Amino acid sequence: MDKKIKIRKVEENDAKKWYKFVNKVWRDAYKNIFPEEVFLEKEKNTEEKEKHFNENIYNSNDKIALVAENEDRIIGIMFGVIKSNYEYFNSEYADLVGLYIDPNFQRKGIGSTFKKMFEKWAKKNGAKKYVIGVLKDNKKARNIYELWGGKLSTYEQKICKLGKEYKEVFYTFDL
Repeated sequence: MDKKIKIRKVEENDAKKWYKFVNKVWRDAYKNIFPEEVFLEKEKNTEEKEKHFNENIYNSNDKIALVAENEDRIIGIMFGVIKSNYEYFNSEYADLVGLYIDPNFQRKGIGSTFKKMFEKWAKKNGAKKYVIGVLKDNKKARNIYELWGGKLSTYEQKICKLGKEYKEVFYTFDL
């Protein structure tokens, strides 16, 4: 990983930059999956999310949130919880909820570094395994999770965005 790239815990004043970044990378990651209306709807709710940022995204024994920065600009984020909210996986699994890297900084080891940091944190907090949920049509992310050694679960679930259903699949990892 480039020496100019710094990874740190999320801070209270990161809310606006965090959600601006998430909205940007969501467009890139899902542009061939979701219609434009999904992105517009997501961007509409940003201010409300910012108000609750510190309640929902923070570091504790239950949650971890990290940012990667290059020249004080967020270029990657990672968020995880010690107990998965997915009903099928329940509290037996930690959950790497979100990991997004700016397309201009992909393939530089940032995602792998985030993964290792999440695994270390999850292990320290008692997890024995974890799960990553991903849209079935997101081939790019799925390829990465397979390269990382994730095992594709037989379980799938549907998520609904603006009345349309999309399939989500899950990769599990042992710690």
